[in-house]
Amino acid sequence: MNVPFSGRRAAGGRIAGLGASRGLVAAAALALGVPAAGPALAQSAAPAAAAQPSPARMKLANELLVANGEASSFDSIIPTIVEQTAGSFVQANPDLIRDLRDVAKSLVPEYEARKAEITAILARTYAAQFTEAELGELLAFYRSPTGRKLVEQRQELLDEGLKGIQTWSAKFGQEVETRVRAEMKKRGFTI
Repeated sequence: MNVPFSGRRAAGGRIAGLGASRGLVAAAALALGVPAAGPALAQSAAPAAAAQPSPARMKLANELLVANGEASSFDSIIPTIVEQTAGSFVQANPDLIRDLRDVAKSLVPEYEARKAEITAILARTYAAQFTEAELGELLAFYRSPTGRKLVEQRQELLDEGLKGIQTWSAKFGQEVETRVRAEMKKRGFTI
């Protein structure tokens, strides 16, 4: 996500506050950043909305989102979208960057309450996919010491895993390159 005048990027280029569910955030950002996808997404979501989960399932799903950290993982999405939208006018109006920044900052508090809409979307998704019993089991896990540890260390786990995959990928790429060269040499080509 390119935020033209924001200081919200954390180390490594991540948007602060989005760590735990980076994949979900990326998907949400892509959906929000591609206007043509809006109607298609709304149409595909319509059948799911027809079968509303029970209030009990929704309550459990909301509790689960708090316990597993996903509810707070979207804390910076509203400011990011507001800033990105205001910043999109900078290229055409570079002299207005300060005013656009000020407008974005003034609009963020107005839109902050809309985070609840994101949580409601996620809660409906969980409530539609899991039974009350399953939601209860998930909730029990995330409230357990092991579940809390997973939530607390999730970003560190993802970062370390990514580093390991990047190292493996570089070594694997070298291995494949050596093999391709050897196979091409067998065919009479030196590359």
